[in-house]
Amino acid sequence: MPRDKLEHPGHPRHFLTALAFLTRLGPSRVVPVEDFAPALAWFPLAGFAAGGLAVLPAWLGLFSGYPLLQGWLVTGLGLWITRGLHADGLADISDAWGSSARGERFWAILKDSRAGPFGVLGLVTAVTGQILAYGYLAGQQRLGAVCWCFVLGRMVSLAVIGLCRGRVRPGLASLFAPGAEPATLALALIQTVLLGLALTSLRSMLLAFAASGVILAFLTGLSKRQQGMNGDFMGAAIVLGELAAALAALA
Repeated sequence: MPRDKLEHPGHPRHFLTALAFLTRLGPSRVVPVEDFAPALAWFPLAGFAAGGLAVLPAWLGLFSGYPLLQGWLVTGLGLWITRGLHADGLADISDAWGSSARGERFWAILKDSRAGPFGVLGLVTAVTGQILAYGYLAGQQRLGAVCWCFVLGRMVSLAVIGLCRGRVRPGLASLFAPGAEPATLALALIQTVLLGLALTSLRSMLLAFAASGVILAFLTGLSKRQQGMNGDFMGAAIVLGELAAALAALA
C-alpha cells in the first residue's frame, strides 16, 4: 500500500513539504512523490509563515513613518521568500490569456520562458496593487490583515486545483492534484477562516472570499476553454488571491 494511504495529511513532514515547495523557509530535501498530495492541506499555514516573515520588519517599526515603503518592503520580501514562483505563474497566465490563443498554441505561450507584453503588464499591475494596498494597510496599523493575504492566496490556489483537477496536465500540479479532495480542502479552509478571525475583520474576510469567487470563475473558465490546468494556474491564483484579500480589507 502506498505510504500516503498509511499516513494522515497531518504528519509534520507534509507541512515541511508545503513550506519547502511554496517558500525558501522549508529545509532542502528530496521529496517523495507521494508526499506532494498530502502537503496541500497545509498550504494556508505555509502562507501564514511566509506572510509573518514578510510583515516582520514593518511590525518591528522599519519605515514606520512611510507606509508605502512598508508596502514595498512586504511585497519585495514576499517575492523573495517565494522565489518569485507564483509571480512567474501570473506572468505566464497573463501572456497566454492576453494572446487570445487557443489549444496547443495557448500552452506553448504559457510554457515560453520569455516574458511577453501581457505578462509584464499583468505582473506590474498586480505587484503595484500589492505595494499600494499593503502600504495603506500598514499605515492603518493593520499588518495582521496583510499577513492574512498570504493565507488566502494559498487557499485560492487549492480551490483552483480542486475545481480543475480533472483537467490537470503533466507537471508539478499533477503531483498535487490527487490531494485536492473535500476533506483536504475543508481542513485548509478551517485554517484560513481561523487565521482570518485572528488577523483581520469578519467583514474583510467575507469580502475577500467573495472577490476570490471572481478569481476562481476566471481561472476555471480559462481552464475549461483551454482544456487543461497546470502549476501556473496555482501561482496566478496565489498572487491574485493575495491582492483580493488586501483590497477587500481596504473596501
